[in-house]
Amino acid sequence: MRSESNTNYWKSFQTLRWILAGALVWGGFGMSQAWAQTQDSYGYNEAEQMLSLNSVELRDQLMYGLRVAFPEQEAFVDQVIARVDRGEISRAMVNVVYVWSKKRRPKIPFPYFEYVMRILSEQRGVIFE
Repeated sequence: MRSESNTNYWKSFQTLRWILAGALVWGGFGMSQAWAQTQDSYGYNEAEQMLSLNSVELRDQLMYGLRVAFPEQEAFVDQVIARVDRGEISRAMVNVVYVWSKKRRPKIPFPYFEYVMRILSEQRGVIFE
């Protein structure tokens, strides 16, 4: 009696494993299709789409979106805005880093924004103080 119920348990467990494996494979296929659609939709990337939606001033976007809390952070945001106005860095790059940092850590995005902006800007020959 005991061995029969044990066998049924393992058969149901194996069936469950196959169902889960199939769901993962099928779900992964669906995700790759969705990813391909989002990348190719209208031929724009996320930063270019945000450029066409610039309904908010850059300063407001960065100050409120990044949850700037300290004077040093505000000074860095002002430097970024000045560099964008002078054309040293692109608004698209700022938008990409902004979106990435908000996705990376929604509650505290500023440190990630500052770190990545410094690295990418330095690679382009722009040094922040």
